[in-house]
Amino acid sequence: MIEHPPGAESQWDWVELPNPPASWGWGATAYVLVGALPYSSRWRAWLAERTDTGHLVEGLDQVVRRLGGVSARWRFDRMSTVCHPASGRLRVAFAPVAMHYGVGVDLCPPGHGWRKGVVEKAIHVITQRWWRTLADDATLAGAQASLDRVCVKLDGRRRMRDGRPTTVGVLAESEPLRPAPAPFAATVDVARKVSTQALISFRGNSYSVPPGHASQQVILRHQLGSSTVDIVSGRGVL
Repeated sequence: MIEHPPGAESQWDWVELPNPPASWGWGATAYVLVGALPYSSRWRAWLAERTDTGHLVEGLDQVVRRLGGVSARWRFDRMSTVCHPASGRLRVAFAPVAMHYGVGVDLCPPGHGWRKGVVEKAIHVITQRWWRTLADDATLAGAQASLDRVCVKLDGRRRMRDGRPTTVGVLAESEPLRPAPAPFAATVDVARKVSTQALISFRGNSYSVPPGHASQQVILRHQLGSSTVDIVSGRGVL
């Protein structure tokens, strides 16, 4: 057992989920970024299409706000978007993210995944209890809302602390977390094929493009914190 003072650490990991609903347009795999507070065992999660840096930063921001704030440090395994897996050195692209949220970064040594055992247990719940029961026709927004409800429900788990009964939720509310800053200005990019009706599906919405782009591959680009989506053609034209 490893002691975790309140507010000292959040643990992070991705979980890969097979066969998401076809209506999402994500292909054969969906991903969930899970963040957990080891002191209280509260965890929250965010559905993502990919695991690149943009989706990671978006997931970190979304989960932090669901957890109630930012802990002092973040713990990862050798996640390739965070560090160089072989050397364990922090990636240049991730350092500004850590500075923006004011956190230190800890990396588990190879073969020491048990150092983030709380988030591993949360992943077990997602794969064995939640994903298997999700309806095949669930929308992306509906699936995220369902996942959020599971997380909140599990805040009612009972715990003993200093010989007194309590719950995960009560312990989590007592953790000294800092308010989350404005979202880090990362960019989320995804590829889409334009339909024959000149429409593109992105996160539950359909966007139209000129008819000449029908059946072509395009890139949708969304900067976190903004309210717009840029659509870029294969030739790089906005």
